[in-house]
Amino acid sequence: MQFSRIQLIFVLILFIGISNHVLIMPHLLATGKRDAWICVLIAYAFLLSWGCILYLIMKKNPKRLFLFDWVKERAGRTVSRVFMSIFWVFIFTISAISFYDLIQSVHIYFLPHTPSIAVLLPFLLISAWSAYNGLKSIVYVSAVLLPIVWMLGVFVSLFTAEEKDYSYLMPVFTEGYPPIVKGTIIILGGSADLLVLLLLQHRLKKPLTGQNLFVLITILAGLILGPTMGCLSSFGPTLAANMRFPAFEQWRLITLGEYISHVDFLAVFQLLSGEIIRISLGLYLLTNMLKDYPAFSNKKQMFVVVSLLLGILTLAPVSDMWVQMIIGHFFYPAAFAFAVFITLALLIISYLPVRKGTQTL
Repeated sequence: MQFSRIQLIFVLILFIGISNHVLIMPHLLATGKRDAWICVLIAYAFLLSWGCILYLIMKKNPKRLFLFDWVKERAGRTVSRVFMSIFWVFIFTISAISFYDLIQSVHIYFLPHTPSIAVLLPFLLISAWSAYNGLKSIVYVSAVLLPIVWMLGVFVSLFTAEEKDYSYLMPVFTEGYPPIVKGTIIILGGSADLLVLLLLQHRLKKPLTGQNLFVLITILAGLILGPTMGCLSSFGPTLAANMRFPAFEQWRLITLGEYISHVDFLAVFQLLSGEIIRISLGLYLLTNMLKDYPAFSNKKQMFVVVSLLLGILTLAPVSDMWVQMIIGHFFYPAAFAFAVFITLALLIISYLPVRKGTQTL
């Protein structure tokens, strides 16, 4: 089944947006501090340039073949399998990080005395069931959830306006260029998720246009810039840099009249919407990439194995501070390097001629 461009964009906004809005934020604020919002503007310029290259790569696939079939046509089966393996590890890693972060946020804010396994199982089963039912279910659920998530984002922005002091955003460049460079790399590493677009383009009725990519990248950059400026102006750069979930903390500032002061449960809806779509799509892609290999052809077994791996990694008895240090100092720079390598490699492959006897109908 194929989908429209707007349907796929809805999925990608939720899939990547939850990372931009929640996962990247504590690392960006801790690294960039007061200049974190400047990092977003600089990264946005790079993302637009990267989007042009991705658009060129997609144009070189006019038949909209599955990415690895397209690579196999031009570079051979071995190179295609290498690309598939690298993408598989990347998708699994971002899915594991997202699932871990979801369970941690629920455990810290809402259910501190509930065993993690009791929190983990329902979310994992919902995500696995959605992924097992195919991309159609993920697309349709995204179409319902995204407008609500967007309205809640507008709500928190408007009702925290009185608590914000934008003088916290100035002066900039007080600590030189190192924080800005590191913060920009974190954003670009987190934005490596945009490569998922290449894994889904064969499910489009019509190819994405350059304008579509521009709008998508602008929205995703806005999902970083908005909460970054909101956190800095609400809490100041020092306090914001020390928060584990800074975007969530903004919800705690909202008061409605004299009697309603706790509406942060609405943030849970935002969090679960984005995380469930992110994990569901991750599970779908992980199993879909292996569908042509006989050893992994059993769909049910693959979902069980991948879901168990995610659950085991999430329950591993490791320090949350250690995990965040690994993500901030190693994962995001590695994801940035991965995105650069994959993009350049695919760009080179796009100019290779199609091998004789490998044309895919």
